[in-house]
Amino acid sequence: MNHRSFFASFIALVLLLISITPLAAKTLENAEASTAGEAAPLQAFDLRTELQVEATGVSSTPRLSWKLKSDQRSKHQKKYHILAASSLDKLTPEAADLWNSGLTQRGLSQLIPWEGQSLKPAQVVHWKVKIYDEKETESPWSTPTTFTVGGKKLLPKPKRISTFKTSSEGLNSLYQECLKTLDSRLSKMTSAGFTELGTGIEVQRSARAILYHFDALPHLTEWIHQMDLSRSPEGIFPIQPGSQKVGALSSEAGITVQHPVWWMGGDHLLVKNRWTHFEKHMIARENADMTFKGSTWGGLKASEGVPAPFLDLCHLGFTTRLTRELALPAQQPYNVFRFQDYAGRIRKSFERQYLDDTGNLKTPSQTAHLFALRSAVLKVGQQKTVTASLLASLEKEGLKIGPIGASFLPSVLSLTGNHDKAVEILSSISQLADEQRKPFLGNGASEWLMSFLAGIDASSAGFQNIRIAPRIPSGDSLKWVEASHQSIRGNIKVRWEKLAEGALKVDFTIPAGSLARIILPCSEDQTITESGKPLKNAYGIAKATRTEVNATLVSQSGSYSVLIK
Repeated sequence: MNHRSFFASFIALVLLLISITPLAAKTLENAEASTAGEAAPLQAFDLRTELQVEATGVSSTPRLSWKLKSDQRSKHQKKYHILAASSLDKLTPEAADLWNSGLTQRGLSQLIPWEGQSLKPAQVVHWKVKIYDEKETESPWSTPTTFTVGGKKLLPKPKRISTFKTSSEGLNSLYQECLKTLDSRLSKMTSAGFTELGTGIEVQRSARAILYHFDALPHLTEWIHQMDLSRSPEGIFPIQPGSQKVGALSSEAGITVQHPVWWMGGDHLLVKNRWTHFEKHMIARENADMTFKGSTWGGLKASEGVPAPFLDLCHLGFTTRLTRELALPAQQPYNVFRFQDYAGRIRKSFERQYLDDTGNLKTPSQTAHLFALRSAVLKVGQQKTVTASLLASLEKEGLKIGPIGASFLPSVLSLTGNHDKAVEILSSISQLADEQRKPFLGNGASEWLMSFLAGIDASSAGFQNIRIAPRIPSGDSLKWVEASHQSIRGNIKVRWEKLAEGALKVDFTIPAGSLARIILPCSEDQTITESGKPLKNAYGIAKATRTEVNATLVSQSGSYSVLIK
């Protein structure tokens, strides 16, 4: 979610769902029948148990998921039928001995709770599903898969699930280097254990990047579980799985890594079940620093020109914001306000200690500026002042940051209206010496390529609702970008290209069963067409709104080609 405000997204989603149904119905009703064409029915594929292919070590009450595919637009599931059996021979409606759900009228295709027979340890379960689309057209049965109850959880090396390419060779090189670094860490983790993925702060900095590029939701979920097992008597998370040490920044990863795992995977139950762990950790943190001044607990030291208490207070502000956002899926509405109060107290303490009379930071470090801007410790007016100071420092001194600053730099620049500067810096990373380039690899850079430059992100947890909002730089620094992400809902694709005379062509694909909000730059005097037709005649486009600077489309699933000129 690029850590955008969850509450703004939640309210927007509610408004979207309220408005889309009648508009979508009208669009489909008026569309020409030939638009969709003849095609195969909606089908289920990529069956998973607890979001893992052929899972092992699962509980006796696992949850089942599948993706949907169709070459038609506006397709979604209306019903499903699950079969589960103790052997492949019994996997028929007549013989299924573990679960025959019958025809179930639900559009849900992710994390469906087990409602079959009681399962025993070491039991191997075979299962398959068929679905019915919005017109109640029946699909064939899916390819069967299996899961194993109990025993050791075996997690193979995660597979690649992204592509990215652009007209900038510098950015292409950065993408490849980032993936090589992440792949190396994941390989070591698979062969030698979870500590090889890094300390808590290293995993936090790279969690979203890992989830954009690798099929690693089961791996990070297990990493979180191992963090839970090593908590201190006071409830503080360790610095990494299996460790007995606790410390600032890394211990907070027991909460902060949960956020991208929830946002990318949509597992509300995991958040709900872990809430008491979050709460105990935050209570212990508050008891150690009752006035929110920042501390040096766990041996925290100054880094990248930033005092240790400054680092601690900023990270506490960051963790508090994510905890507040996790309170909703945890069904803890009271704690939304509780941690909102925490955040206010942290901002006041930060202002008293680290801002001068002009609203600027007392420390000139670029990392301090980036950390403060990304950690919810500044008011809006203060953000503008600190941003201006950061830009002046970058212009005068060039890059003077390490891993902490590098993880925040791209997103901070883009979110503060300096996207062109982010593109300029990231395009030139490959020209830096190895030691200067290293902090950007495996941190926020490859996430930024996907979520800001290509514009692929979730609009609600688990990608049921998708946001496509590419930030397109001005000038000729970048002519086109194309990317894809195999989300838990299916493959999301985006390609944008600048054409002559200010025109823009954007092709995108939304997986079956999902909705999307597409936000594109568009001036008031430009026209918009989809596959050569006015938007009002575009099959699958449910809504379109315009402002002075952009156009927002609400689309159903399928592939689209939008031209703005």
